[in-house]
Amino acid sequence: MRQPVGGRLLRVWFGAFLLWTAIAGVFATQLYFAGLSWQQALAWTLPRWYAWGLVTPGIFWMDRRLAATTSFTTRVVLHVPSAVIWTSVTIVLRLVTRGIRGAVIPQDFSRFFLDRFYSDLPIYAVLAGISFARLYADQVKRSTQQAHELALRTTDLERRLVEAQLQSLRAQLQPHFLFNALNTISAFTESSPVTARRLMAQLGDLLRASLRHAAQPLVTLSEELTFLDDFLAIESARFEERLRWRIEVEPAARDLLLPPMLLQMLVENAVKHGIGHSASGGEVSVSARCSDGVLALRVTNPGRLGRAGGTRIGLANAQERLRLLYGARASLRLAAEHDVVTAAVTLPAEPRT
Repeated sequence: MRQPVGGRLLRVWFGAFLLWTAIAGVFATQLYFAGLSWQQALAWTLPRWYAWGLVTPGIFWMDRRLAATTSFTTRVVLHVPSAVIWTSVTIVLRLVTRGIRGAVIPQDFSRFFLDRFYSDLPIYAVLAGISFARLYADQVKRSTQQAHELALRTTDLERRLVEAQLQSLRAQLQPHFLFNALNTISAFTESSPVTARRLMAQLGDLLRASLRHAAQPLVTLSEELTFLDDFLAIESARFEERLRWRIEVEPAARDLLLPPMLLQMLVENAVKHGIGHSASGGEVSVSARCSDGVLALRVTNPGRLGRAGGTRIGLANAQERLRLLYGARASLRLAAEHDVVTAAVTLPAEPRT
């Protein structure tokens, strides 16, 4: 709970009073050991340091104004006449209070002034130095805070940009998948209406699941495999016995995270460019293994790399999503050997927390 302004101000003034009293006491101790009584020593030191305590807020205020309105060199130069003025004010205050304290009024005011002026100038220099240090520390603190806030804003903007890019990439993938599924269903509309209705119901379930699935920045491999099973069930209706698939996943890999629809896109690409271009069809194989902190995914299909290509939007988007999420820690590569195309993905093995 915030404290009242009056209470805080009273504590500040009381603290300042104790500080200047303590300083006066230190110098009074020196005079006491030099032979003066405590009463005489305090009579010498208290007026002097209380006078400086009264003018210190004015010195700090003036220096703060100079720091805000002038250059550093001009600020230093203006402290020279300021030192003369403020030192003179403290001497005048001590002279005025002599009558109140019952002290003797000096006959030679110039001698009284000069005796105290040169000994008190260093006090002004110390106070000005303290003001310089305070303002410099405040400036460093503000600069550090501003740099921290700027770094936070920059990080937030970068995060928002990455999220927007990922959303855009996912938006490009979803229509592509939907059009392929609708094409599969349309092929059965006339030849097998029952099959078309069944596939339409499956597609509805799949779309509802895909909306939840794709809205997440990362999903578990187990969730991705459930979605993949539904996708392959629809695709098998189109390719019938031409499409066969095999899925081998290590149990330890099922709870690891990956970008949503990444595996589905690779399998869709394998079905389209591997099974779709082969009259006899073939087998799409999916494997997932975890080793040394790396999740390795492999999707293989019959075909040639020239057919599968590496520039389609799905593969390009997948590579971009991996780059945005993991940087150099993830990769996606295509390779072909003995008429088998392999898409290999490696990414950090990170479980859901």
